[in-house]
Amino acid sequence: MSDLDLFDDAPEDPVYGVRAGRYRFPPPPGVPESPNGWMRMSNLVGAFSDQRALQLWLEKRTLLGLLADDGVIFDELAAIPDGRLTDDLIKEFAELARTAAGAVGARHGTARHAMLEHYLNTGEVAGHRRMALQMDQLLEEMDQHDLEFIPGWSERVVWHPIAGGTMGRLDARVLCRRTGQIGVLDLKTQRRFWTYQEIAGQQCGYDSAAWVWEGPEGPGGRWVPYQQSAAHAVPISAQAYDQNNLIGRDGGMCAGKRVAILAHMPSDGGRVQLHEVDLEYGAQVLSLAAQVVNLRSRGKSVTQGRGVGGLRPLDSLAIVEA
Repeated sequence: MSDLDLFDDAPEDPVYGVRAGRYRFPPPPGVPESPNGWMRMSNLVGAFSDQRALQLWLEKRTLLGLLADDGVIFDELAAIPDGRLTDDLIKEFAELARTAAGAVGARHGTARHAMLEHYLNTGEVAGHRRMALQMDQLLEEMDQHDLEFIPGWSERVVWHPIAGGTMGRLDARVLCRRTGQIGVLDLKTQRRFWTYQEIAGQQCGYDSAAWVWEGPEGPGGRWVPYQQSAAHAVPISAQAYDQNNLIGRDGGMCAGKRVAILAHMPSDGGRVQLHEVDLEYGAQVLSLAAQVVNLRSRGKSVTQGRGVGGLRPLDSLAIVEA
């Protein structure tokens, strides 16, 4: 027996899923391979945020993270000699600090997404008492707004052609009992909305996607046209689920406009409410974000003919004369 026989093989990276911040899925039919994977919809719509507000938020989270867990990250940072404190190492500690400061809220949000997914798949309400109360509030709000979940659309992976191919995972699709209209629903767990900009762009991407993944997230699955997914075949009424066409309610900010629904379930246990966002505005956000991504890519390029800056060459005639 060799020493190698004493150890199990290291687990391989998942073939399908998110790695290094990008989706790793095969391309839809007729689409070229993408060796670097596909951009996430949330990353695309975040391409142009309020940079000043974002910077202030990053600084706040970094400082709070340095104080987390009795300041252990600060102690570890202080123990490193100045000569070894490179920019990359400082960046690493800053990211650790921000993760420490935001980890609790993120995990609360993940738990609520898992609770919604479990309910949509099984009809059972899981979670502790406060989470179950919020789930009851969501169902009550849905009923008051004449909305019900369409079966088979929990956590579906979609692909959009924008920016060379962008992927995301929508939480659900809903049917309005009063009008028969269909729309997408996304669960949001932040304490409050400070802007609808990125959210509207993200929901527009989910609403207007070209392809949806059907079957297991592995070799047994496949891409199908978004509006022809077999999930539509699961009936809850006589409505045929051909396309998203949900319209904003009269009296609201988006009256008469195509909308997506946001189910706001604050991770701190606040009251659940339903919001709607303007998808026409979201399309503008999505388009501009794609332009920003392309401009940033060109700005970093060193490829001749694509790059936009570099060393100024000497004039060939002046070199000959010299």
